[in-house]
Amino acid sequence: MEVWLAHPAIQSGIAPFLAALVVAELLVRLRLSGLCVIAGLAATVYLVADFNFTSLSSSKKIILATLLGAGIAPLLDLLTTWQPGLQKPLRTLIAALCGGVALWVFWPVLKQQEMQASLTHGAAAFTFIAWLYYWMDSLSATSVRAGAAGFSLGIASGLSALLGASALLGQLGLAAGSACGAYLLIQLLSGKALPGGKTFILPVVLLCGLIAPAAWLLAKMPWECLLLLAMIPLAARLPIAQNAPLRVQVVTQSVLALLPGAGAVAWAWHIGGSPV
Repeated sequence: MEVWLAHPAIQSGIAPFLAALVVAELLVRLRLSGLCVIAGLAATVYLVADFNFTSLSSSKKIILATLLGAGIAPLLDLLTTWQPGLQKPLRTLIAALCGGVALWVFWPVLKQQEMQASLTHGAAAFTFIAWLYYWMDSLSATSVRAGAAGFSLGIASGLSALLGASALLGQLGLAAGSACGAYLLIQLLSGKALPGGKTFILPVVLLCGLIAPAAWLLAKMPWECLLLLAMIPLAARLPIAQNAPLRVQVVTQSVLALLPGAGAVAWAWHIGGSPV
């Protein structure tokens, strides 16, 4: 059994997928199916790392920030339900706060660099995750598009990190992709949309939006991958198959969202080659 649980495919694929599948189904009546992303992350962290945050490395900061974001996100959904007019200003505010989280995560690396490099890298990390949240949140009302974007972000950031020689970051990204895949599969099989909102969006963005710049700053992922990953929520917004049955939308939006993600993985492979 221990041998099975130690296999990377179980740790970052099957385990988070099953955990997310169960949580998404169990919490659908509470409109908290979006927490499936955290369930998937927790399953992978349990198998490959630990929940000890006494010594905060960059990877542990990413996990901690994602867990805290998942705790806050349902409250933000409630707030925007009661006050719909807050949706747009809150989107901008949270995008900026996500950028601040990126600076907190990468500060130990940035402060060791020369001033120009530190400012450039810090601005890039800030802009990447702020952009990602802003456009991902614009998909929050459509769970199929949000799920497709999250699926592509997780798989692409995970594989790009693996090709950039960061195994842990790669497994965390793939866990996010697997969890989003479970979220999409339920909608594909049932033909019904699942609750999403910020409860789904914020953990996905914090996890994938920090993994990608971490793989760039701390490993060998090419910076061009960030540009391609940033295109994923825009691809998911393309007005294709809007009036089609939900099952058709799931397939169509997933394919669209995967295109820039596949480009990021291909570029990481082209520059770095196979990690084996």
